[in-house]
Amino acid sequence: MPDSFLDIGRHWKAIMDTVNDGLLIIDKFGKIIAVNPAAERMTGYSEAELKEKDCRVLNCTGCVVYARGPGKDWCKLFAKGQVRDKKCLLTHKDRRTVHLLKSGTVLKDADGEIVGVVETLTDITREIRHQQEIKCAVSGRGNKRRASAD
Repeated sequence: MPDSFLDIGRHWKAIMDTVNDGLLIIDKFGKIIAVNPAAERMTGYSEAELKEKDCRVLNCTGCVVYARGPGKDWCKLFAKGQVRDKKCLLTHKDRRTVHLLKSGTVLKDADGEIVGVVETLTDITREIRHQQEIKCAVSGRGNKRRASAD
């Protein structure tokens, strides 16, 4: 492979902007350092609004935060090293609830020290609502609502 292809660092922004899932990069102190357009749509916040903010601003139910500070002792993701396909809820800027499937992994430097995390967020709100509608229809609650609305 050509060396220029392996120099992915200069292409990272184009890669992040192309991905349909939300991407968050968070430093070891829990400060958001980058988000992609998909994450902006899911959260309602622009990258400028989120940059340098504590990751807890998103009020994600999938996060387990023990304390403040760097390293693995303040957050379960930092302690475990990764999380895969965790269902959680996030509070959108307009205060509505967004259902997510979240994955993340720690990022380490050449010495093996944790420098941050990258998280992917998949919006599953539509699927969850569809499942809820099916449950209501099967249980008969959907028909009762229609009848009472007529």
